[in-house]
Amino acid sequence: MSRAGMERAAALLLALGEDAAAAVFRCLGPQEVSELGSAMRAIEVLPRERVREILRDYAAEAAEQTGFAADTRRFLGDALNQALPPDHAREALQRISVSTTAALERLAWRPPAEIAGLLEPLSPALVAAIVGQLPHDVAAAALELLPAAQRADTLQGLAQGGVPTPDALAELDGWLAGLERAVVAPGEAMAATLLAQMSSGSSAAALNQLGQRDADLAARLRMRNLDFDDLVRLSEAGRKTFLRNIGADTLLHALKGSDGRVLDALTAVMTPTAAQRLRDDLDTLGAVPVSEIQGAHAAVGESLRRLLAEGAIHIAEESAA
Repeated sequence: MSRAGMERAAALLLALGEDAAAAVFRCLGPQEVSELGSAMRAIEVLPRERVREILRDYAAEAAEQTGFAADTRRFLGDALNQALPPDHAREALQRISVSTTAALERLAWRPPAEIAGLLEPLSPALVAAIVGQLPHDVAAAALELLPAAQRADTLQGLAQGGVPTPDALAELDGWLAGLERAVVAPGEAMAATLLAQMSSGSSAAALNQLGQRDADLAARLRMRNLDFDDLVRLSEAGRKTFLRNIGADTLLHALKGSDGRVLDALTAVMTPTAAQRLRDDLDTLGAVPVSEIQGAHAAVGESLRRLLAEGAIHIAEESAA
């Protein structure tokens, strides 16, 4: 959807109220919810005349459109029966179960960087099977974060593959089941959220104390709270690794408006020419919406967590204040 279309949709949901917005959100994918939510947050005041204009536009568009409905289970059954022998088609249909669908939906709500980190150790066939069943926007965002060779293997597998074989679906079921068992406990998520709201000194002191009791739990909480400012805690090698794994636009937007410490830390490991080019690009970037800066910071945090989980970088421990 274009930016103008996203803004119109955001204004429409604000005009319709919380209940209607909640009903719409339930029908959207994770990336769409994120983009639409950011657009809604960016609208501070919605004049009454603007509401009338939006409603008139949507009513006119709706009057020109017709509905479309599909029996997806019948469609899938027909497609499988055309592609596979009857016994294989029946087995494949049985394996595309409600639990598998629900697990894939939960996977799709994870950050793209986290999904990419989960996919990277897998075989090309399994990655293709998983990516092929994710929403297209989520799949594309995760693919962009995979190593180039694995990304090419996955795209080749998707282009050349047909309906997943029963063996591939069985492997997919097994992987999803293991992923579901490894899901982070809600209590850990709550603890990580509270730590993120504390001052840096209090958070470091709490984690250091917790580390004496449960080092693994403390390490998991530290990883969940990695963010943009943690770039200054990377070693020289870690900063170079990070720069190789982050998009140029994301980095520029994340650096916009920062206090300069992260910029200095990153340019210190660049060549003089690259460092000056980065500073020049920042100077000429112009104003960036706060929502885009916040999105870039979130992407940096996701990249840091993925690289740390892979062992590609290490974060220096903070000392308590």
